[in-house]
Amino acid sequence: MNVSSNELLSRQIELTGTPEATAGGIFLLLTFISSLYHLVFIGAQRFYAIKCPLSYRTQSDFHVNVGLAVVWALALVSSTMPAWFPGSIIYTYQHTIFLFYVSNINKPTQTGSYTGLVVLMVVFFVIPYLAMLFTTMATMVTVRRNIKKSKQLSLRSSDKKSKQEQDRSKREIKIFVVVGLMQLGFTITIIPVILVNILFYANFLNCNNVSLPFLICFYLGMTNSLVNVIIYSFRDKTFNKATKKLFAVSSCCKQQKKTFSTVFHTGGKTVSTVA
Repeated sequence: MNVSSNELLSRQIELTGTPEATAGGIFLLLTFISSLYHLVFIGAQRFYAIKCPLSYRTQSDFHVNVGLAVVWALALVSSTMPAWFPGSIIYTYQHTIFLFYVSNINKPTQTGSYTGLVVLMVVFFVIPYLAMLFTTMATMVTVRRNIKKSKQLSLRSSDKKSKQEQDRSKREIKIFVVVGLMQLGFTITIIPVILVNILFYANFLNCNNVSLPFLICFYLGMTNSLVNVIIYSFRDKTFNKATKKLFAVSSCCKQQKKTFSTVFHTGGKTVSTVA
């Protein structure tokens, strides 16, 4: 924190392109990409649940596990994407955020061929995000249709089956709202850091004024996982119960460790000690 700018620069040059920087940069990208891909998968599952409820209920755990495996595989492949273009992108130490980050080899004022990189960014980032938005909008439309059908059924009939359909529809709407809020939180926290990068490479920001906006927007982007926890805590009763149960079990185990008794035999006598 108290070194000179020349020392910071020399440290950054020393770590640029090293295996340590590459591993750190890939791990950082993985935290972002895996969040995006999981939201895409969750959004698709919600659309499937509302569009085809009977088929959704009968799907096996194997299909869900395969879907999760594909999500992680795509995230791992996508996180290594900058390493595929060593002539354009390189991993370096970013002293502003104290982490390893991807950096452009060319200066913002220079031109370079980024066609392949842009294509891969569209494939691995833009298309998944658009797919997430599409499934959300499609789910919203389906939910509205189901609400209208439920109202019509309730007006025509007051039997038990109609009430069950209404209850199921309400539950699905609540879950959809939770997923929608997660996706909205992801968008709000991630978009600023993307905009700062775009403004920097478009020369609207430079090395003299980009550090503070980038620092703030970057760590705002890192809070996207925290947003999910907050949303779950306030919106999902099942998550609340599971969390309380987890902490209750943990507290009980700690209490038992403090008050356990050990019985052992010495000289034919049984002695009990409490720790």
